[in-house]
Amino acid sequence: MIPCKMTITIMVAVMLCTASIHVVSATLDPSDPEYWDDVGDATLYKGDTYDAKGYTVAFLDYESIPFEGDFVFVQLRRGDHVLNESILNATCNMSDETIAVCDELIWNDEVKIEIYADTEEDPRSKSPINWPNPCIHINFYLRKMPDISLDLSTNCETYTAQDSLIYLTAEVENGGDAVIKNLSVAIDPGKLRWAHGDLTRHWSSLNFDCEEEFHASLQVPSWIITSEGESFVIFLNATGFDEKDVMYSESTSAEILVLPRFDLKIRKSVENITMEERARVRIDVENLGKDALSIEVNDTIPEEFRLCDSENLNWRYMIASGEVVHYSYFMKPTRPGIFAVPPATATFSANGKTINITSKNCTLAVDGAYIEVNKTAQPAIVTPDENLTVIVAATNTGNKDAVVELRDRVPAGARVTSGNTTMHETLSEGQTSTISYTITLNTSGKITLEPPVVAVTGHGYSRVTTSQMPVIEVIDAAGANLTLYDRNNATSRSEAEKTPTRRLPVMVLYEIMLAASTLALVYLISRFR
Repeated sequence: MIPCKMTITIMVAVMLCTASIHVVSATLDPSDPEYWDDVGDATLYKGDTYDAKGYTVAFLDYESIPFEGDFVFVQLRRGDHVLNESILNATCNMSDETIAVCDELIWNDEVKIEIYADTEEDPRSKSPINWPNPCIHINFYLRKMPDISLDLSTNCETYTAQDSLIYLTAEVENGGDAVIKNLSVAIDPGKLRWAHGDLTRHWSSLNFDCEEEFHASLQVPSWIITSEGESFVIFLNATGFDEKDVMYSESTSAEILVLPRFDLKIRKSVENITMEERARVRIDVENLGKDALSIEVNDTIPEEFRLCDSENLNWRYMIASGEVVHYSYFMKPTRPGIFAVPPATATFSANGKTINITSKNCTLAVDGAYIEVNKTAQPAIVTPDENLTVIVAATNTGNKDAVVELRDRVPAGARVTSGNTTMHETLSEGQTSTISYTITLNTSGKITLEPPVVAVTGHGYSRVTTSQMPVIEVIDAAGANLTLYDRNNATSRSEAEKTPTRRLPVMVLYEIMLAASTLALVYLISRFR
């Protein structure tokens, strides 16, 4: 379950990406630093230029006017078109700051140029004109703007006329720095026909660093008859506006190729079996087209099966028009159940394109009992003649009843003191039967218990699997007693070491009281002498 706080956070994030924030954006103006996007900075000597985002800043001239400051002549242009020429003050009134803005130029609320001083980087920048070969330091900003990014993808690049649908995914992202309003995105299918989904979507706003997507499907044209096929271009177009109602547009496209109908059919079939049988898989490939095809057929089997006789699941064949080719192989189940059988694939090339034709999915039921035997023992460490409890459980995880005959084996020299070591039960689907007994071991060391002997009879062949056998460590009685003695002795020593530490404060107090009493007695004797 998603925590409440996390849920609220996710909801807020989604709302920021989908809800209009026109009111927030409208409060920004050129005097707000958030209005601007920092593009870069440069150091310019007289005659130098700085280019960024299609704009050019030129340092044309300078002049120092006594008692007024150092002034520079700066030009802003886009291409060959001069947008602005201004005289800016390059002298900064700095106190303790090492960085300060001397003057700035804002053009049409679109571009901002700052002349700044950084005395740590360049001590001359505080009054640059007073130095030989003067230079100025500028920061260049542009108004934050949205940026539309589009992506149009299809589920395939190549189709055949026998396919039915072309699945489209349209994605739009605002990769800029400002919100975009009234965003409209449309899929233009051209000569292809709409089948399902949306061809157009509209959002009142899309915040920056947010994206949206929608889906549609088109019909694969069935009229393609030329061997080279026909290409189709699908367009994705978008328009939107920023806070100054400047329109932005973007387009992208996806091209697909539709080849003529290749009437190649592939069918895969398999019949239900029992655990004692092999499953025969049959694959039929039929060429209903007019041309011969060089095909490659590939198949796979479920994980719960094993191939018989090292069968090969890859075949190559030149299939003529109207011909039917048959392939078959056998596989053996490892357990009962109902299994999904993967489809087979026929692959061929046409006009430099690879075409894959797959069969339909099918299922296979395997009947039989599946007996899982689990053996445990407690405790894991015992002494000779100490009781060891052994539990053996048999569970039928198959789908057929089974008669289970189980005889557990005890280690050589062990003695069964109680319980039963045999089982005779009829287990239905999902049923478990358990036996328990107690033994004593008269040897030492590590002993791995032996697996039980199991015989199963029932409808169809049954399979038995046994868990990993438990390992028991047997230690001799003398060693066990010594270990216990050492443990108790260590505890006694620990207690003995702690006892003086606890009694020491009492003894000290007693000695102090005795000394005080002695002094008092001496004092009294001296007074009455």
